[in-house]
Amino acid sequence: MLIDYAAITHPGKVRKNNEDAYLVSVLDGEEPQVNSLRRHPNSCPKGLLAAVADGMGGAAAGEVASREGLASIALYLFGHWGRFPGDRGSESLLMETLLGAAEAASQAVLRYSDDDRTARGMGSTLTASVIWEGHAYLCQVGDSRAYLYRRPELVQLTQDQTLVNQMIQSGTLTPLEAQRHPQRSMITQALGCPQPVKAVLGKVRLRRGDRLLLCSDGLHGEVGDGELKAILDHGFSTRRSLELMVEAALAKGARDNVTALLLALDDPALPLPHPRLDVVRVEGPSSGSPAEVRSFSARLGRLFGARS
Repeated sequence: MLIDYAAITHPGKVRKNNEDAYLVSVLDGEEPQVNSLRRHPNSCPKGLLAAVADGMGGAAAGEVASREGLASIALYLFGHWGRFPGDRGSESLLMETLLGAAEAASQAVLRYSDDDRTARGMGSTLTASVIWEGHAYLCQVGDSRAYLYRRPELVQLTQDQTLVNQMIQSGTLTPLEAQRHPQRSMITQALGCPQPVKAVLGKVRLRRGDRLLLCSDGLHGEVGDGELKAILDHGFSTRRSLELMVEAALAKGARDNVTALLLALDDPALPLPHPRLDVVRVEGPSSGSPAEVRSFSARLGRLFGARS
């Protein structure tokens, strides 16, 4: 599939360290390069992994958490998905593998923090997508986000796993109140937590001309959806679009690290644009027990069975 992409990560105007990270990797066994983009072959039979992570933990711990998490995701996906022949792939297996990859990444971050006392309590968000067979398969932990731009609309594909979002869902807080809430940045899930991580999975059918944006809260917390959409409306290159987004975040203070990854999906093999956006979100259990994985896979089969 023909995919053009660009990424930018910036420390912002307040933080000394940049604890964000991004990754783009073909699942072919090549060592994943965090915060580095390489031109990949147009043929990606097992898919292209794109992901962003926002680390936390102070000093250099957050930086390590985000990078360890992303590297672990890529290695797990290759080992349990990418290394098998293409005809052995299935949607349910990919989704099951994404669940396992999120848990493996969480355990990798946790092991690192256990081994290094200065890194105790470190963690990371994760927003990852595997582009495969004309779909974007999503895995979400924390409050980094995935958006899909299909002219002229920008749609937030992921839901923040935060305390204030839970309060909004329960009706105890309005979206406007959430913007000013003192605990608006408190996430309820993170890689590196002692408990099994509860990743949220989903998929969206891609169309020719779609733009997939993955970003940390350093971007979406400063730059509103309307402004992000306005930048994408101009139809600039992926790199220039990201430069304008980061510039907008810096102009508003950039109190956190800012990271954004943009994929342009212009492959002529994709179906023509359509106003309908087919998005399915599924909150899956931990990949901890085989019984849970089998049960969830059956559920995926019912939800995702027929490809649109």
